[in-house]
Amino acid sequence: MTKPEFIARQSRCPTGLLGGVVARVMARETRAENRRALDLLDLEDGDSLLDIGCGHGETLRYADRMVRLSRGVGVDFSGVMVRLARKRNRAAVWDTRLSFHCADSANLPSPNNRFSKALSVHTVYFWSGPAAHLAEAFRILIHGGRFLLCYRSSADARALKDYPDTIYRFPSVAEVEKELAKAGFASIQTETADISGRLTHWTISRRI
Repeated sequence: MTKPEFIARQSRCPTGLLGGVVARVMARETRAENRRALDLLDLEDGDSLLDIGCGHGETLRYADRMVRLSRGVGVDFSGVMVRLARKRNRAAVWDTRLSFHCADSANLPSPNNRFSKALSVHTVYFWSGPAAHLAEAFRILIHGGRFLLCYRSSADARALKDYPDTIYRFPSVAEVEKELAKAGFASIQTETADISGRLTHWTISRRI
């Protein structure tokens, strides 16, 4: 059954009390996908990491425990999510190991060549045009930096059925890889796995 539009809108940009509930559900449902994304980025001590669409902040919290990051930053379009992420990571924010900002991924609040790794999980569906968002991801990475997108695609019949096309647009893997190449990324590879009946893709690329 297709999710109601108001729930889909909350997934795109959580607001109010319902947004807090959505954040907790998303943290639980996407944990395996986020952790696989971090594994594929091959994090190392000294890496600087940007989470684009950081949502609940659990992914950066986990990364902060995996390695000693030189910098960990999360950005999200939702003020509710940013507040929850800061609360969830209170100690790391206080120590300035992590920081969270409310921002549009088409206009990231970061100077050029700032991060060695970046990821964005389940955000591509909401980009009316991916070029601006991918250009920003390219801009903030150092040369040789890695960028990972995690998403469900048009090949996933369940996703197409469960989510309203007025809010979600599921691209094909070929489309994602093509847009990354157009943005200047290279060494583009996609891993696909079925997680609890959901076909998920992790496309990793490198800025050259």
